[in-house]
Amino acid sequence: MNNEVTIAQVSARLRAIRISRSLSLSDVEVLSKGALKAVVLGSYERGARTLSVKRAISIAALYDVPLSQLFTEVLPVEVISAVRTVIDLRAVNRRALDESHPENSNYLLLARLAQKLIRSRQDWNGEVLSVRHTDLETISVLFDLPISQVLLWLEKENLLLKVRQG
Repeated sequence: MNNEVTIAQVSARLRAIRISRSLSLSDVEVLSKGALKAVVLGSYERGARTLSVKRAISIAALYDVPLSQLFTEVLPVEVISAVRTVIDLRAVNRRALDESHPENSNYLLLARLAQKLIRSRQDWNGEVLSVRHTDLETISVLFDLPISQVLLWLEKENLLLKVRQG
């Protein structure tokens, strides 16, 4: 078994940690008070720029994760952040009805889960759903993906709305 860590893996983990915290590249620049420019972080996440040990340490500190988290397979639960994850149910429901959509099966599962959560929480808004960590765990099981990958998928599919906790 090959335990070597590749630049692509570290880059993907950097991005996954940022996404799991519902932060944009610009948000990280603001959070770092300009010490970490959005364009530079984007370059690290694409693997287009070499990440120094010093910079890796500062990014890990900024995200409040152990440095080893950048170089290991599994993202810990505590990476999920202080920014609420809100899913756009309008988009989920539209795509669940589109049988030609390549991710239709995931959308059907997500729409069914969302309806159950709405009923159990008696939240009849129907347009958005605030997702709790336990909900992400359920989606993770349904999709057979780690939570970090679920969050990446939600972002890639443009289903996340950013709502800061206050």
